[in-house]
Formats: sequence, C-alpha cells, structure tokens
Amino acid sequence: MIIDKKALFGDIATRARSPAGLGQLFGHLPNPDPILRARGQAISVYRQLRAEPLVGSSIRRRKSAVKCLERGLEPGKAPAPVVRFIEQTLAQWDMNRLIGELLEAAFFGYQPAELTWAKDGRHLVVTDVVGKPPEWFTFDTENRLRFQAQQSGLA
Repeated sequence: MIIDKKALFGDIATRARSPAGLGQLFGHLPNPDPILRARGQAISVYRQLRAEPLVGSSIRRRKSAVKCLERGLEPGKAPAPVVRFIEQTLAQWDMNRLIGELLEAAFFGYQPAELTWAKDGRHLVVTDVVGKPPEWFTFDTENRLRFQAQQSGLA
C-alpha cells in the first residue's frame, strides 16, 4: 500500500474541497437533529440565529467565560517523560482558539474538528486541531459523520 505523505500531514477538510453548492449525496442522510428534521431545515438555520444580536452576544459571553476557567493537567501516576511530552505538545496549540472553535458544538449539536499531524523525531504528534464548518459534513446511513469533498465524493 502506498501512502501519500502529503495527504497524511495536510488538511483534508478544506474550503477548496468543501461541498458548497453540492446537493445531498446518494446514501447519505441529513443532520439527525430533531429540531431541524421537524422543520425540514438545514443547519444553516442555526447560523441565522447566531446573527441575532441577543443570541450572538450570549454566545460571546459564554465562550469568554469558558476560556477564563482554570485549566491544566493532572498527571496522576503517568511517567514523567509522558507528562513532559504531552505538556510540550499542548503548549504549541492556541488553546483559546481551539476552545472557542470546539464550543461551537453547543450551538450546532456537534463540531467537526480536524487534527494536523507532524513527525517529531520518532513520534507522530498532533500539531493543531482546527474546527471545521458543520455544513461541510453529512451523516451516512449509520449516522457516522462524513466530509463531503467536491473532487472525490466523501472522505
């Protein structure tokens, strides 16, 4: 099996490959959210709600409050080299951005995020976690989240 190293270490869910303008793909279901399903609408309804001043300001306040909370690691009985490795990895991430992006799950029901990997000596490490727009994803017939890519169908 040949592995494309460029694909392994790059983003898969990108704007260039997003499903903007594509119709629903065969074998895939709409978002299983009961509110959207009952109204026959898409997740874009939640984006419209966020644009309302009262809703938008509440979202900003909630995110700010969560970002201000104390955070850290409790190593427990983990070996010191493992703790150092994890602390060094996490120190490279923009935690405020990451927390803000992942908090979108509260407003959309889920938040897709993509991990970016790099080789660090003899380890593969996650160098970044980036939230992706839920509209770029669909659910398969078993309710598994799938990226809708323009060039190659589903990733």
